[in-house]
Amino acid sequence: MPYKYVAYDANDNLVKGLIDVTDQSMAEDALANAGYTIVNLTWAKPKIKLDRVFPSLYGIKQDDVINFSRQMATLIEAGLTIPSALQLLEKQITKPTFQRVIVGLREELEAGSSFSQALTKYPEAFPSVYCHIAEAGEQSGDLAEALKQAVEHMERSSAAIKKAKRAMVYPSFVLIVAMVVVVILITVVLPPLMDMFTDMDAKLPITTRVLMSVTDFCSANMLLLIGGLLGIVVAAVVALKRPAGQRFKDKMVLRLPVFGQITLLSNMALFSRTSSTLMSAGVPLTRIMDIVSQTATNSLIRDALKDVQEGLVQGHGLSKPMAVNKIFPNLLVQMVTVGEQTGTLDTSLKNTATFYESEVNHKVDAFTSVLEPMMTVGIALFVGFIALSVITPMYSIMGSFE
Repeated sequence: MPYKYVAYDANDNLVKGLIDVTDQSMAEDALANAGYTIVNLTWAKPKIKLDRVFPSLYGIKQDDVINFSRQMATLIEAGLTIPSALQLLEKQITKPTFQRVIVGLREELEAGSSFSQALTKYPEAFPSVYCHIAEAGEQSGDLAEALKQAVEHMERSSAAIKKAKRAMVYPSFVLIVAMVVVVILITVVLPPLMDMFTDMDAKLPITTRVLMSVTDFCSANMLLLIGGLLGIVVAAVVALKRPAGQRFKDKMVLRLPVFGQITLLSNMALFSRTSSTLMSAGVPLTRIMDIVSQTATNSLIRDALKDVQEGLVQGHGLSKPMAVNKIFPNLLVQMVTVGEQTGTLDTSLKNTATFYESEVNHKVDAFTSVLEPMMTVGIALFVGFIALSVITPMYSIMGSFE
């Protein structure tokens, strides 16, 4: 929690500031270690930060980290020290959330931490893979090249995910609009028409009678339906937060005809790309498996990677534990086998990652090209059903007046 302080520094200058620690005693110790003589120390009410309330809008984006890494690599290659580069970037970055991270990194370095150690203090900005690549770059003496490597990894790893999200924007928008239209039709537009047909004692076709039954049921049980829907949503959210519910959902996702393959290949591409990048950076294979198992987005795949890690520790390599688990595609197992036998495992995994990324792009394009026409046909059939149910009785009513 934050504390405001007023103190004298070593040169008897009065200074004021804010320190964020766990309790007051820690604040007193930290200020004393910094050579300050405390005059006043009070708890400061923390300000509401928009990045914490709305992380998706104001939080740190991956593009922010990518741009920062590129600029850092350029400045380091130009001969600047890491603290100097951070101080320069601190003035250029306008996003407050990321600016605070840069300030924190510089302060960590001034306190004696290495650059990679400082990065680990901000997992919301720098993932584990990024930190390990930076650590390997420090050890090899070429941090600038390591940062470029981290940027390439982040861009390639997120490309398929971004494309899949973009592909789902249009179908999701159409589906939401269709649901809103259905609700308005059933609750507002259709009830007066259905009452008119009943009062006129018109001869109603089967489509109109079905529509009247649905409309009457929804109108009579609107609160019950809304409450039931909200209950289902809440129950689903609670269930999915539990390990058993998450595992069931991940299992069902992998069984879906097209989306299951996209999920599996995306995770295999992420595993291959991350492993190849960390191998090239000199990270030990056992540590790599620990990292990649944490980056998997599906719990079943995550468990499978942990099983492979156990087999690796027991001396069975990668290919043998993978071959036992059916979740790993045959191509990946074969490429890992060849890489282990020839001593080019990093290259084999890099080539595999490129192939799977291409396959994911192809399947996402195919999925989108099929989904959009299917949704269009579905909406057209629904509109046609409504039109037929409403217009046909009108002809019958008009005929009765002749």
